[in-house]
Amino acid sequence: MLQKIKRINVKKIPWGKVLVIAYALIIILGAWPTKIPYYIKGHEVGPLGRWALVTFGFFILGCVFFYKPSKKRKMFTKQEKSICPMCEKVFMLGQAPKDQNCPKCTYPLEPLKGFYDRHPELKDIKSENN
Repeated sequence: MLQKIKRINVKKIPWGKVLVIAYALIIILGAWPTKIPYYIKGHEVGPLGRWALVTFGFFILGCVFFYKPSKKRKMFTKQEKSICPMCEKVFMLGQAPKDQNCPKCTYPLEPLKGFYDRHPELKDIKSENN
């Protein structure tokens, strides 16, 4: 039986993370305290400095593996109609708050255009009430 081999999609590899991991490993492996002297700009680095570099390398690795970017949401201008998904209050042109959160429930606002296409469950509730 022949099995199909999956190809790695090179476009989806997070190259930034790969480069930061490589940089951190070079720092850790290069500065690891051994009998071989370690030089930065012509000056020998002592054991305390080497341990500081190793700690810095592990800190960089920890940041790469445990950092999660904040939730991305679509930013829109005040010149666009918006609606609160929780209380369904509509803000007309220029009325949306600067922080783009509803003043009543502090929930992030969404653009009004296509709102009920994105949230069909709210559309059904509205039609049943009328």
